[in-house]
Amino acid sequence: MAKEFPLQPLLEYSQHRMDSAERTLLMLKQREEKERQRLRDLLDYRREYQDRLSGNSAAGMPIHLLRDYQVFLAKVGQAIHQQEQAVDQAHARWQQAHEHWLSQRQKVKAYETLAQRHHNAEMQRLEKRDQRISDEQAVKRFLYNPDNRET
Repeated sequence: MAKEFPLQPLLEYSQHRMDSAERTLLMLKQREEKERQRLRDLLDYRREYQDRLSGNSAAGMPIHLLRDYQVFLAKVGQAIHQQEQAVDQAHARWQQAHEHWLSQRQKVKAYETLAQRHHNAEMQRLEKRDQRISDEQAVKRFLYNPDNRET
């Protein structure tokens, strides 16, 4: 009978940790994508508002409306800056989680390599045992066979 891999509990634990790290990684990637989408939306909104300002100012616009447009565009610019920072932070969190996942995956691969080596060694041990038993049985049959005895 093959012996169980003695580090199997550690392999299973490290696989669990890698799976958990992978779920975290996926969740953080989704968050980063949401932050990027918000940034794209703000950039689109600013472009549309600037186009509207260009169209209205070409037709002639009172100065107080022009000032309101400019104040609003400045606020949108601040929101864009803040959103760019949020995207950068989300990406940094994802990057850190990715490095953690890579280290967990490396541990799992190391345990899997050890498990494979253990399995191979056990198979060799069992094959040698089976061959030895087969050889012993062949010798016993030869020795106890009356036709093989010398007179």
